Amino acid sequence: MAIDIWFPLAIYYEDIENSADHKNSMLDKIYSLKSKVVTKRTNDQSSWTGDVHDIDQLHSDADFSWLTTEVKKHATNYLKTLGLDLGKIDIYAQRSWPIIAEKGQSVSRHTHPNANLSVVYYVSVGSGADSGATRFFNVNKYNELSGSLSSSMTEAYCDFNTLNFEQVDYAPKEGRIVIFPSKQPHDVTANKCDDPRVSISYDLVITAKKQTDDGTPEFLMPSPDRWVKL
Repeated sequence: MAIDIWFPLAIYYEDIENSADHKNSMLDKIYSLKSKVVTKRTNDQSSWTGDVHDIDQLHSDADFSWLTTEVKKHATNYLKTLGLDLGKIDIYAQRSWPIIAEKGQSVSRHTHPNANLSVVYYVSVGSGADSGATRFFNVNKYNELSGSLSSSMTEAYCDFNTLNFEQVDYAPKEGRIVIFPSKQPHDVTANKCDDPRVSISYDLVITAKKQTDDGTPEFLMPSPDRWVKL
C-alpha cells in the first residue's frame, strides 16, 4: 500500500541564538511606545496590539534593527525552501507592530490579506503555565469525506494525524521566530500565565525586482519604484 501526502502547509520556525541580548531593550521600547497611546482600542479580553494603535512601523525604528535583519534572513530562508527564485523578487517589510497579551487575553481568528508572509517573534514569554499558542486552521480539508466528521456531534475519527487534522498549535518560546503564509487563518489562544506574553509581528510583501533579465514576471506585484501616486 502507498499513500502520497500532497499540498502541505509550510510553517517555518527557528530559535535565534543571541535573542536574550536584545530582550530587555526591546521590552523597554515596546512599553514606552504603549505608554504614549492615549485611546485604547482593544477590549480587556483581547491582546493589546500596536497596529490598531498606530504603532506599526517598528521596522523603521533603529531600536528594532537587529530583529528586522533577522526577519530578512529567515524570510529569505523560508522562500528558498519553498523553491522561489530570489533573483526575481524583493521582500518588503510593510508593517510591524508589538503585541502584549496579559493573563486571559487572546487574539481572535484572522488572516493578513494585505501581505504575503507573516512573521511573529516572541520577545518575552511567561513561565509555569500555558502562555497561549498560535493556532493554524486547516481550511482546505482535502481528505474530509463528509462535513464535520471530527465535530463533537459525530466524533468519527479515532486517530488524528496529518491526513485529517483540524488545527495545529505552535507554543511560544522566547527568541523564536515563526513565519507562515499571510492568507492562512490563525488565532492566538489565551495567555494563562501571570506574566504577559510579548511578541512582535511583521507583514512582508513580495514584489518583482525593479529590473530583471526577463522583464517583470506577470503575476508578481511590480516593484514600488514603478508606482505612481494618483
